[in-house]
This record gives sequence, C-alpha cells and structure tokens, in this order.
Amino acid sequence: MKMFKSLRLKLLFYFFIINIIVLFVYGAFIYNTAKKGVLNTTDTQLKMVSIDVIPDFKKEGYESASSIAKELIEEFSIEPLFVKIIYYDKKNKKIEHQTLSSKIHGWLFDIPLNEIGHVGSIYYFDKGSYRTSSMLIFEKSDTKVFIQLSIQKDIDSPYLTQLLFGLVIATPILLIIFLIIANMLINRTLSPVKDVIDSVKSISVNNLSNRVNTDNIPSEIEELVETFNQLLNNLENSFNKITDFSNNASHELKTPLTVIRGEIEVALKQDRKPQEYKEVLKDILHESISIQKMIEQLFFLAKKDTTELNSSFSELYLDEIITDTVIQIKKFAATKNVKVDIKEVVPSTIYANETLLKIAISNLLRNAVIYSPKDSHVYISLSESDKEYILTIEDNGCGISENDLPLIFERFYRADKVRSRKDGGTGLGLSIVKMILNIHGYAIEIKSTQNKGTIVNIKIPRN
Repeated sequence: MKMFKSLRLKLLFYFFIINIIVLFVYGAFIYNTAKKGVLNTTDTQLKMVSIDVIPDFKKEGYESASSIAKELIEEFSIEPLFVKIIYYDKKNKKIEHQTLSSKIHGWLFDIPLNEIGHVGSIYYFDKGSYRTSSMLIFEKSDTKVFIQLSIQKDIDSPYLTQLLFGLVIATPILLIIFLIIANMLINRTLSPVKDVIDSVKSISVNNLSNRVNTDNIPSEIEELVETFNQLLNNLENSFNKITDFSNNASHELKTPLTVIRGEIEVALKQDRKPQEYKEVLKDILHESISIQKMIEQLFFLAKKDTTELNSSFSELYLDEIITDTVIQIKKFAATKNVKVDIKEVVPSTIYANETLLKIAISNLLRNAVIYSPKDSHVYISLSESDKEYILTIEDNGCGISENDLPLIFERFYRADKVRSRKDGGTGLGLSIVKMILNIHGYAIEIKSTQNKGTIVNIKIPRN
C-alpha cells in the first residue's frame, strides 16, 4: 500500500490501532465495573429485604410465601418479587415444608441449599435475567428456616444505559483528539527529517562541497546524516577526479595531437623519399608514446584511492628498493649519456607500499637524468639519523629558478617547457611523486640553483 511508504502515515496508523484497542479495553473495563456495581446494589437490596423479614417471622407454624411476598412488594415497591420459604429438618436432613409465592416461577429457586450454613449467611445465584438469594434466617432445635428471594437484575439501569451511551460517543471523540495531537507531535518530531531533505535537495553538481548541517539533529538520524555527508565527500572526490582527468587530458592532449596532425599534413603535401616518411613516423611514434605515458599517469592520479593504498602497506627493505630502481633507470640514463651512481645506502626497514615508492624514486631519478647534461652524473644515497632516514638525489643539471620552485608539484607544470616536451615529459611526474609521499607521510625538500644542479631530500620516519 502506498500509504505505508509514508513514515508519518504509518505512525498515525499504528497509533490509531493501538488507541482503538486501549480505548475499547478501557471502555469495557469501565462498563463491566459499573455493571458489577449495579449487580452489587441488587445483592444488597436482596440482603436488606431478607433481613427485614426476620423480626416478623413466626416462631411456630409455617409462614405463607405468598403473604410475605405481598407485604414485601408493598413495603419496598419491588416488583416482580418472588418468595420461597423452606423448613429444613435437621434430624432427618430433608426439607420438612416449603411454600412458593408463584409456582410458575419455581424454576428461579432451583438452587443448592446450604444446610450447614450459619444464621444470616446468604448466597446469590444468577437465573437468567433474575437474581436469586438464599438466607438462613433462624434456627430451631430441630429445624432450619430459609428464605429465598428472586428479583429482576437491573441490567437496563438508566445509569448503565447512560454510561454505555457516553462511552460510545466519547470514544470516537477522544480518538480524533488523540490523532490530532499525535499528528502534531509526529510532524514536529519529523521536522528535522524534512530539514535534512531540504538541505539534500539544495545540493547539486555545482555545489557538491555543501554538507547537511548536523546541528540540532536528533541522535536517531544523526548517524544517517553523517553517513550521507561522508557519501558526499566520496562523491565530491570522485567527481573532482573525473573533472581533473577531463580537464587535464583535454589540456595536455592538444599539443601532441597538434604536432601529430602537423607532421602528417606536411608529409602529405607532396611526395617524399622513404627516409623522410620514416622521420615523420618516428616523430609521430615519439608523440604517441608521450600521449600513452601521460594517459597512464593521469589514470593513476584519478583512480588510486588513498584508503586502498594504505591497506597494501607491508614491511620493506628500502635499500633493496633503491638498488632495484637504479638498475631500471640506468637503461634510460644510458640513452642520455648520463650515469646514475649509488653513493651510500644504509640497511633500512620501513613499512610502505613497494610499487608506489618505486614509482616515486623512478620519477625523481628520471627528472634528474632528463635535466642533466651529457656525460654527467646523478647520485642517490640513503643516510640515517636517530629519527629518520634521508633519501637524497642530486644532479648537476640546469637547476630550477626560485620562481618555478614553489610550482613544480602542480600538475602539468614544466620549469623547462621546451626540453620537457622534447624528452617526453608530461608535467605529471612530480605531482605523482608528491601524492605518493603524502600517502606515506613523508616530507620532500628540494634545493636548486640554476646552472649548478638540484638536490632532493626525502625524509622517511623510522618505524
């Protein structure tokens, strides 16, 4: 049912059902209590009438039930009133004599006789719409005398009728009042939910940085709001990654694609020798490799999740990672006529992500090689202090100006744009290095002097 999709209507419905049950049970209790009270009044009346007969009862002979019934009707104005008098023989244990005021109503007195009761003891019995009592009124040496009375129960009492009418009228009115109050309370209780919904509706792609305010939020939904805000954080991060990738890719792909297109257009303007076509294809291949490398790095920046990377940390030997990375980068350095040498590496054990560290060290060594002159050296070393390891990479290349130094970790920034493009640089290498070091909690410090060289220090806390 669509109604039950609404929490407010569902609460009202449950409240309605519970109130119907409670009011019905309470009304039935009130009515039965009142009914029992009326019945007690009838019993009291029967007892008073029975006691009133005692002084007038003859000690000798048998009384007539009809004459006693007539006197009682005149005295108490109770009608109909039926009387039965029983004389019980104690010795023979049987009824000696009995008399009825109305034989037609003899069935009203088909009740057990308490022969062992004491004088004044009275018992009551329901006989259809009548109430019958039996009392031992006095006792002789060999005889017990019982008087039994029967009158109609006052089930049609005006009091009961008025009470029942009041309950029938009052119950729906009370139910409506309770529902109105409950609706007001539920609306007031759910108002924070409505405020949260309004806040969520105001959030769009253009303002993903907005969050749902948790002030004055009930504790029952505070966790839900916090979870939603965390979801927005994740969504914003993912959206920013997608946006960055789109902007970065569109920005960076323009140049190599323009170069490729220009090379092809020039090659097609006229017939050329095979060697000339080979040169064009080499240039196109160079640009294609550059694009491929850039796209891979862009995907790395866009797809890697910090939490996922942190969960893949393990115990590593940093000196072995440095050695392996240097062996790999030496092949690239050989094409540039640059040598990469290890000065000093102390044995060290750290807790980190091996793949990421290799990427960071490789990018730093690659940059050092690219910006170093031919027949020069790039040195890498690992020293230690009481609190940390210090990884140092130094070259005697062209260096970085003071103006460029604060900007080198920005994506696509190139201090030497012409040379970086020529050597296949994308401007993303140092951005990736910075991201990897931030994930590990390592600090990086770069000192550089133009035309003299650059020194990079990475500070790694000891475990």
